[in-house]
Amino acid sequence: MIANWQDYRGKDEGVLIHLTTSPTHELPLRETSDEQGDPVLEPSYETGTFGVLQCIEGRTRLAAYKARRRYFLFGTRYQGTLESLQGRFLIIGYMRLEKTLDARKRHTHKWMEKNAGSAPECVDQESCPAFQSSEMNFYGAADGFELSEELMRQWGYKGKITKQMKLTFSEDKLALILNHFKEKTIRTAEYQEAVSRE
Repeated sequence: MIANWQDYRGKDEGVLIHLTTSPTHELPLRETSDEQGDPVLEPSYETGTFGVLQCIEGRTRLAAYKARRRYFLFGTRYQGTLESLQGRFLIIGYMRLEKTLDARKRHTHKWMEKNAGSAPECVDQESCPAFQSSEMNFYGAADGFELSEELMRQWGYKGKITKQMKLTFSEDKLALILNHFKEKTIRTAEYQEAVSRE
């Protein structure tokens, strides 16, 4: 795969990554293409990486790297085929950040080769850390951790969860979320299989 990965050490804090997910599956799979019709390859269930193949959430990844946060929590406003969960905001997976590399040049070269579309978000950044993990786990929607408005209020957050909201979770909140998933079935292999059929 890719060389030059370096070990990454962080503190037990989490960062929420918003995903747009498919309306045609029960599993909250990443949407297969963006608004411009370009394929979406991140997060990569297949390789356990985030930020290598495409520059998605470049600023969020850089901020997490600088703050030495250890986890990405993948969340979505569920639009899949389970009607009872429609519209709820669910954390559907997480990634424990173990290795990192600077993907800025890689993203810029890819964009210049294509000679089309908008520039990657990281073009104007000093670096663009991508991450790798042996612990990138995704779950079924029914097993997701719901970030309800009531819970968000209890945790001291105001307003509805939006993509613009940059949520971070302290060690105690992160532990609560990760403990929720301990008894749940990891379904990452099903995610991999489903996207390979798309």
